[in-house]
Amino acid sequence: MRARLLAWLRSLHAKLFILIGLVTSFLTVGVAYSIIRNSRREIERYSRNLTIDTVQTVQTDILERDPTFRDPDKLDQLLTSIAGPDRSIFQIDVFRRVGRNEVELVRSSLPNEDDVDWGPDLGSYLSLNGPQAELVDLTTGTKAWKVYLPIRSPHPGHPPLGLIRAYCDLERWQVVWNQNFKKTIHTLPGVLLGEFILLWLILRWLISDPVESTVKAMQQLEKGDPGARVPVIRKDELGLIATRFNDMASRLQGAAEEREALIHEIQGLNANLQARIDAALAELQAKNAELAQMAERNALLREELGAQERLAVAGQLTATFAHEVGTPLNLVNGHLQLLEGQAELPERTRERLGVIRAQIQRVGDIVRRMLDMTRRPQLHRQAIPMAELLANLRQLWAPMMAAHGVQVQAEIPEDCRLDVDRKLMEQLFLNLMNNAVDAMPGGGIVLLEAAPAEGSTPMSPWWEIAFRDSGQGIPAEVLPQVFRPMFTTKPEGKGTGLGLAICREIVRGHGGDIRIESAEGQGTRVSFTLPGAAQA
Repeated sequence: MRARLLAWLRSLHAKLFILIGLVTSFLTVGVAYSIIRNSRREIERYSRNLTIDTVQTVQTDILERDPTFRDPDKLDQLLTSIAGPDRSIFQIDVFRRVGRNEVELVRSSLPNEDDVDWGPDLGSYLSLNGPQAELVDLTTGTKAWKVYLPIRSPHPGHPPLGLIRAYCDLERWQVVWNQNFKKTIHTLPGVLLGEFILLWLILRWLISDPVESTVKAMQQLEKGDPGARVPVIRKDELGLIATRFNDMASRLQGAAEEREALIHEIQGLNANLQARIDAALAELQAKNAELAQMAERNALLREELGAQERLAVAGQLTATFAHEVGTPLNLVNGHLQLLEGQAELPERTRERLGVIRAQIQRVGDIVRRMLDMTRRPQLHRQAIPMAELLANLRQLWAPMMAAHGVQVQAEIPEDCRLDVDRKLMEQLFLNLMNNAVDAMPGGGIVLLEAAPAEGSTPMSPWWEIAFRDSGQGIPAEVLPQVFRPMFTTKPEGKGTGLGLAICREIVRGHGGDIRIESAEGQGTRVSFTLPGAAQA
């Protein structure tokens, strides 16, 4: 990074950027300073004119209402409506002439007229021909405009009737000026940054890009690329350099083509020999590829044979299991029928006995299906809405979910209908849910999703269904073996190794495919495709 910065600082782009940037920065700061200074002058001028307009308004109103000052109360209303402590014009004093050059106070906008500062010397302002404004310092530390205006008599040649004095506090206008000043200061960095960015882009377009294009073309030509050219987009000095370079590159390319033609002629002498060598190598590679394919097919056949042998062993174990479990199941079913025959049973108990009888029947069906798995039974397909199947499954796995602190979330489209065997689907989903719960001993979330599979059509719909858990995940070295019959990583007594193998056989029996994606510590995603039922 440091080397790149030093290289840039030595470049023409950097030198021009720094030089022009400094010049534009000084100009921008100077313009901003001039604007701020003029703004302050404009505020002072505006407040001065406002004060003058105010005293002229008061003069006009006095001449129209009470030029002889006989009703000072009218004057009070006028002054309080114009001036006040919370306004820019915070004080207006009206004096009447009592002598040739003497005045006395008639009314003031201040609540206490004793606070008005005046004296007989104010009579000297009666000789003014117009308003006179003075910028004075207040005791509060701020500045104010003090404006005097003689009240001219409406009769030409008569002396002035009195004198008006008004004060305009610049503190409020100072606040406005301070706000404009702060806004200018805050905006100035952004303006400078914008100028720097625009200057950077302009210099980049005018100088750096053409130079870099020329250097890049030189490097390509140095590496042996005869087609290296510089795009000529301008007609200035850099464009002339690009044109000269392209001419030189064209001449070099012509010389290189002549050399290549000579080399090609020499290589043509060995063409037949090289062709025979290539043919022999191609034949040998074809034989090697055929041997590799045969070895791969043999490996697949051995794997399939091993899987079939393990399934055969599983079938024998299942048959033994069915024989051993069938007798106690029949006895339990008999006693259950006796209990259901009792008339005094509460309705709630009878419902629970019905659930127990359904589960006993399901266990029997599972055992029969495990036996049928080895015999590849015929599927009893029917159109089943996915939402309905999921609702039935929730009743079956709800106690297990609650006991292990697992939540099930489903995102199933309303139009998802499967053309499947219901009992096999229940076994498939329960096996996958049991695996997900075992992978989350401390609880977690299982997300069930369904979406149209790739290549699905309205006439031949297929759905891709996915189980995603937040469990421990599967180690990478174990993942390729999870579908092998009798393979399990669970402790003794916790698993048989048949669950995923049976799931694969169920999915394949419906013409679908199943796969697992997992990473240790990041959960597991089991996705499989199933045929959908065409919409009516």
